[in-house]
Amino acid sequence: MEDSAYSAGTRPAELSRILDGRLDESLSPERAAHSRRTAELAAEICGGLGLDPDRGRAAGLAHDMCKELGLEKQRDLAALYPGDAGRSPILADKALHGPAAAVLLFRDYGVADEELLEAVAIHTLGRKGMGALAAALYCADKLEPGRKGVDEDFRRRCLALPPDLMVAEVARHTADWLRSRGKAVAPETLALYNSLNDGDLPR
Repeated sequence: MEDSAYSAGTRPAELSRILDGRLDESLSPERAAHSRRTAELAAEICGGLGLDPDRGRAAGLAHDMCKELGLEKQRDLAALYPGDAGRSPILADKALHGPAAAVLLFRDYGVADEELLEAVAIHTLGRKGMGALAAALYCADKLEPGRKGVDEDFRRRCLALPPDLMVAEVARHTADWLRSRGKAVAPETLALYNSLNDGDLPR
C-alpha cells in the first residue's frame, strides 16, 4: 500500500505501536489480550501471503477497538461507514463494532488504506470476494490461540492451508459452532463459504 494511505506518523508499524499503547485504556484485559493475539496471528498469516505483516498487526489491534463502547456510540460510528459492510440484520448490534472501528481509524488515526479499513469493518462476518488482508484478519480473529472452541489441531491444519481453503474451513467451523449453540449464522458468512466450495453450507 502506498505511504499516502497513511497520515504522517501512522504508517503500519507506527500505527500498531500507537494502537497497542491505547488498547488497555479502551478494552477489558481479556479483550485487549484477544486483540494482541489476533494481531500477532494476522501478522503471521500476512507474512505467509506475501503481505506486509505490520498491516495485519495493525488490523488485528484495531478490529475490536470499539467492541466495548456503548451500543449507541457504535451505531453512530458505524452509520458513517460506507455501504453495509459488517452490519448483518441477523447479528444486528453484535457486528457494529467492526465498521465503527474502521471509521475511528480513518477519522482519528488518518488511515486511508482501504484494504485495512475493509478488513476491520467486516472481520466479524467475512464477505464473499473480500481481499487478502481481510481474509487474514477474519481467520486470525477466529483462530487465535485463546479462542474458545478451537483446538490446536484444527488451528494448525487451517494455518497450513492455502488462503481460500483456510477461509472456507474457518467459515464452516464458525457456522457449525454457532448452530451447536442455537445461534443464527449471518448470510454473509454463508455466502462466503458457498463462494469457496462446490457444495452449499446448509442454512
